[in-house]
Amino acid sequence: MTNPTPPLTSAQGDHAERTLDVHGVTTHLFEAGDPTAPPLLYLHGTSLGNLWLDAHRALARHFHLVAPDIPGFGLSPRPDWMRDMDDYVLYLRDLLDTLGLERPSVAGHSLGGWMALELAVWYPERVGSLVLSNAAGIRVKGSPIADLFAMNPQELLAAIFEDVSYAAPLIPAEFSVDYILDQYRQRTTLASLAWNPHFDPKLERRLARVTCPTLIVWGEKDRLIPPVYGETLHRLIAGSQLEVLAGTGHMPMFEKAEQWAGLISDFAAGTGAHSAPVAASAAQARP
Repeated sequence: MTNPTPPLTSAQGDHAERTLDVHGVTTHLFEAGDPTAPPLLYLHGTSLGNLWLDAHRALARHFHLVAPDIPGFGLSPRPDWMRDMDDYVLYLRDLLDTLGLERPSVAGHSLGGWMALELAVWYPERVGSLVLSNAAGIRVKGSPIADLFAMNPQELLAAIFEDVSYAAPLIPAEFSVDYILDQYRQRTTLASLAWNPHFDPKLERRLARVTCPTLIVWGEKDRLIPPVYGETLHRLIAGSQLEVLAGTGHMPMFEKAEQWAGLISDFAAGTGAHSAPVAASAAQARP
């Protein structure tokens, strides 16, 4: 599907920003890279919306990168009707339609990895290749995921970073009322998706539906979602590849940005993953 996308609303050197309507859901996104390069849809993790990172820049050297703020995070509001993972999967399908992407590479981190995995299960014909980085979504008995809701900010940073100096982009200049309210809004979104249970009880047995080339990337020191989750996904997704990054935990795109992005670009090159470019760019190429 190739619905026209709205023009860019702002540009900041190495990337541009736009806000578009996805069937009534206002969506803020970043876009970067050569419009003729293979497209990559990147889905961020919890509370990581509206961040432009070195990892994005590294990916944009190899892809036409589209990085939306998932509704309820960043600058994308969450409509009242978006209450569970099914709603988000339908939204992601509509997002692909709105962007005019047929079978892009889809990469997701943590909560975004869970969403990318669900998309590949329910709409396998829409995903050209899949990258799961420290992804949530399943349960491994005997290895529980740490409880985000029980942690204070200091405990959370210690759990997700091996080197907390890389957490600077997440620390506000001041802890204002607006910041606290925004954090509450994002935690409410997370609770609607992953409060109880914090996984999809049906997802594990549906992983056989994932038919696209799949790369699983995990931080060796992940104290939030232990590396055994990456090993389990690798075992359950036929033909998948597993890469474990030493010296990092739940946030490899912060702590090992170049290495993390390099794994993704090498994987895409090895699989020949490609797709039609974003519709607006394709339209510009037509006479």
